[in-house]
Amino acid sequence: MLKRLSFQYSTILIFLLILLIPQSCTFQRRGYFAGPDDMGGLLLDIKNRGKLIALTDNNPFNYYTLRGEERGYQYEMLKSFASYLGVELELIVEPDPHKALLCLKQREVDLIAMELPLTAVSRSNVVSTKPLFTSRQVLVQRKPDNWRRMPTMRRVETGLIRDIAGLSGKTIVLPAGKYKQFYLSDIQHATGYSTDITGIEKTTTTDLIEAVALKEAGYTIAFEHTARAMAQIYHDLDVSTPVSPDLDISWTVRKGAVNLLVTINQWIEERSGSREFAYTYSKYYKNARQARLALGHSVKRHSISEYDDLLRESSRIINWDWRLVAALIYKESKFQMDAVSHRGAFGLMQLMPHTAKRFGADENSTAAEQVTAGLKLIKYLDNAFSKKVPDPEERKKFILAAYNIGIAHIYDAQNLAEKHGKNPAVWYDNVEFFLLAKSQPEFYNDPVVKYGKVKGIETKQFVRDVLEKYDHYKTMAAL
Repeated sequence: MLKRLSFQYSTILIFLLILLIPQSCTFQRRGYFAGPDDMGGLLLDIKNRGKLIALTDNNPFNYYTLRGEERGYQYEMLKSFASYLGVELELIVEPDPHKALLCLKQREVDLIAMELPLTAVSRSNVVSTKPLFTSRQVLVQRKPDNWRRMPTMRRVETGLIRDIAGLSGKTIVLPAGKYKQFYLSDIQHATGYSTDITGIEKTTTTDLIEAVALKEAGYTIAFEHTARAMAQIYHDLDVSTPVSPDLDISWTVRKGAVNLLVTINQWIEERSGSREFAYTYSKYYKNARQARLALGHSVKRHSISEYDDLLRESSRIINWDWRLVAALIYKESKFQMDAVSHRGAFGLMQLMPHTAKRFGADENSTAAEQVTAGLKLIKYLDNAFSKKVPDPEERKKFILAAYNIGIAHIYDAQNLAEKHGKNPAVWYDNVEFFLLAKSQPEFYNDPVVKYGKVKGIETKQFVRDVLEKYDHYKTMAAL
């Protein structure tokens, strides 16, 4: 009898324990887990596994697919970091931040790349990385229906809420899973708890911003970077009323993942002021076309110039994306055939007369002849750098620099880079650095320098401007 009672008691106890186990992640459990955290062992495990397992939410600006191609701000940043580690990226989508934290604690993922509730992070055994950028939470509201016909913006302002006390008696809708993500207690206190804050199941922040724009909801709250991206295509939205201080937008790892945290922070520090970071942010949060793509809206393709067809055809000579050639021409001449510089460079490609003659063109040449001559110069530069800069994508930066300042000064900068322990086959922070250094006596008088002093600041900016314009053209015109 006692044995039977003991067995029944044990069975009930086990059943209760099962009920008390917290709900796990919503995605299917894999046959492997993230590795041990002792002494930062997770980083080593990631490298041995050959895969970084990251989690983000279903905010379309963070991650979406277009015609089978993965895109999104967090996707691109995670992809870049995985490449930095020399591993592949596996991305998990989990919209609920609390379930996301549970997945991290259960070692199903290596890191979380999404906005998380500050209270949840502070109370959990997790830690945030250095910020990728900062943002704040803002009120999303509609401008008055007739705001375009109002005589002044001051009149428009009278129909908008500009402090949180003005939300008294209003209803704010939020995604149910992210209810605790926002600074709601401040709103409740400022309005005497008269504001109705409603959590909506199975919806996203961007869904609710669209609902406000389409008059299906009155107000919602969103991070400013997302709200402003949406306001680029929904012009009746106002997103200028802050409801929180500036907040760090960071990644999250377990506290014990010491080496992983240090490596992420080092990667962020090295790139925080780089073109890569700035471009990726601008691409997803400051580009109306990209916002339409992220939200699944149709987008019209545009032409770049009247020379698009010519460039598509002739760029095959050098096997370059024609939009990169277009970016170069824009920087050189703004697509003006009759452009002449104060140094005598002429035409679309801004070739000096002796260079143009060498490659078969002159001031009277047609647009096609000018472009062909410029492309022949690029091909010549490509061959000249092919052995010293084997990576074809990296070599394009060297070609653009040499196109602007001449190949001799780039050779000097490569020699200096090699002498001082930098990589002569990498442009940013390596050869670019020593091109700038050639304006200083201790460098232009160095025996490895054959072509003397030069100011490289214009060339540095030239390369960056052309590549930035190229990035823009890629979102604007079809290949």
